[in-house]
Amino acid sequence: MKTIVPVLGVGRCLRPLAIGILAAIVLMFGQSARAGATYITLDNGQLIVFPDNCISSISSTVGYVSLTALDGQVYRYYRSEIQSMGTTLNKDLPVFTDFVIDNKFNHQVITDAVGVVTDDSVKVSVLGIGKWLTPSFTLSDSTAVVHIDSVAQLSSVNRLSFATDKVYTVGYDGDKVLSPLGDGRYGLLPFGHQYTVHVNFLTDGNTAVPRIDINTVGGEGISSKDYYLDAEIIIDGAGIFPSMTDSVKVKARGHYSWSSDPDAKNPYRLKFKEKVKPLGLKKGKNWVLLANNMWGSLLTGAFGMKAGSLIGTAAANHIIPVDLYVNGVYKGNYNFTEKIGFSNNSIDLVDETAATLLEIDVNYDCEPGQKFIANPSGLLVNVHEPEFADVGSTVLTLNDVKNRFDRFTAAVLNNGHIADHVDVDYLGRYMLLNELIYNFEMFNPKSVWCYHENILDDSTKFIFGPVWDFDWAFGFDINRDYYTCDPTIDYYTTDKEYWQRDFVTIMRHDPEIAQQIYKHCKDLVEHGLDELCDYCIEYYEYARPSLLMNRWYIKDYTDYAAQAQAAAEWFRQRANALLAALELEVAVLPGDLNGNGRLDIDDVTLLIDYLLSGNGDGIHVIAADADGSGTVGIDDVTTLIDSLLRGGH
Repeated sequence: MKTIVPVLGVGRCLRPLAIGILAAIVLMFGQSARAGATYITLDNGQLIVFPDNCISSISSTVGYVSLTALDGQVYRYYRSEIQSMGTTLNKDLPVFTDFVIDNKFNHQVITDAVGVVTDDSVKVSVLGIGKWLTPSFTLSDSTAVVHIDSVAQLSSVNRLSFATDKVYTVGYDGDKVLSPLGDGRYGLLPFGHQYTVHVNFLTDGNTAVPRIDINTVGGEGISSKDYYLDAEIIIDGAGIFPSMTDSVKVKARGHYSWSSDPDAKNPYRLKFKEKVKPLGLKKGKNWVLLANNMWGSLLTGAFGMKAGSLIGTAAANHIIPVDLYVNGVYKGNYNFTEKIGFSNNSIDLVDETAATLLEIDVNYDCEPGQKFIANPSGLLVNVHEPEFADVGSTVLTLNDVKNRFDRFTAAVLNNGHIADHVDVDYLGRYMLLNELIYNFEMFNPKSVWCYHENILDDSTKFIFGPVWDFDWAFGFDINRDYYTCDPTIDYYTTDKEYWQRDFVTIMRHDPEIAQQIYKHCKDLVEHGLDELCDYCIEYYEYARPSLLMNRWYIKDYTDYAAQAQAAAEWFRQRANALLAALELEVAVLPGDLNGNGRLDIDDVTLLIDYLLSGNGDGIHVIAADADGSGTVGIDDVTTLIDSLLRGGH
């Protein structure tokens, strides 16, 4: 065993004596001497390394060996537990065999980036906006472990900022090396082969964002949402993103953001004949150019979608800022992104024949036969998929879709089991995002999307998402400005009246959904919030040339540098305040003794055991007060059983 004993008064003056003692020890253990470090291998195979420049002395007695660090700490090992000791490393160290930034684990990375691994470094060039990455790597030995300082790193799991170089240590579990910790202190850190990982972010130092030119046939203005115009599209990736030229169909899109004036800064929909990879994104036929034409809104789409991707909402889009020209006329800064739909670059399903994609929206503007009013909720629902008139593309009817959706809304309003109809995990993520960014579109509702993979299968459920439309979020609907409203304000007690606020509030306070919101908020604060705040600045810095150009077109003189900083601070305060409120409200669900987010028979058993034994180990003792009386007794058992009999969850 090892003991660490603080020793006072040991300094560099003992170094000659230490070297002499080391030589004697080396001879005693039969190792060849080499200057630089002392390697101690214990009987359990663990290797401990003491570099000469980190120790002041080595001493030996009949029973043990002691090594004193420069800060005075003594590391003592019994000779009976030492397998070998010397100045030569007696085993090979494991190494990286590859190091990849895989866009499967990095939503913002456009294409996989393969690192160049050398003896002591890894260099990799990454295309994407944002500096937080999740590397994937393989090792020469499957038993090897990887650390940064003392923090274990798992392939395709750990996520961290690569704004500065990172030093990885590849070694074996338990091997340690004495290292400086700062402030004159020393300690044992993981030992192994060290690599300095440097990431070259291709978007750093850009002087322009990609430029998109759309030239319609005959120079006709794009003035209608009802029909497409034939056009040529030229995408210049500004030396960073891939460039391309192709034919495309284009039309106007949007509701509030659209104007019939072809000269306005309108949003557009693009439709290619074949699947393409504009700007290197995943292949698809349908794409969108978002105008963000409200004063001060140029960052909202990017920030909202980034928050959605970090929270893990379904099929979150990518956002790439571009400068758009239509028939040679500059239109301003736009967001290039995927169009929501059943396709491999959006909602990618194996089989769409019994699937449906719905948009809950007060605009209710689909064609007759492609929309319905839900009962009993009264929600207005547009059916975007399937197109029922397209014979052979679906086995569904409008009534099939309506009946399935009606069952969901009835469960919400009649205190039914919502989880029988909707994926509560994705609903929790979706609702958390809207609450986090203070987006009231759910209450109106507008642009609320959900889909169902198989309406005819009772085992599948509605999935809420993808998220969409953020230009009225971040407090704009309250005071017509972004990131300036009180970040601690309660999303559900706003004074403004919204048509379906009660429906959304009922879902929010369903115990299972509330637990999901809490779980994902906690995960965001602990693992994603720093990345979200950093992204606010990183996205602005990349988009800055385009934001400056845009101000002269639509006379938007917003200080976007200050707004990006304000957004980062607002996100941090908002997320932490939301988590604190959720911890009080949701973390302990009355009656949920096992903490699984719902009430079930196991909670009854645990409550009875607790009353009989008084042993609260492993349970939420506060949750034992099921009736909220302030004391725990038989009445709580009755309350819990009654809740279960009434279908409580």
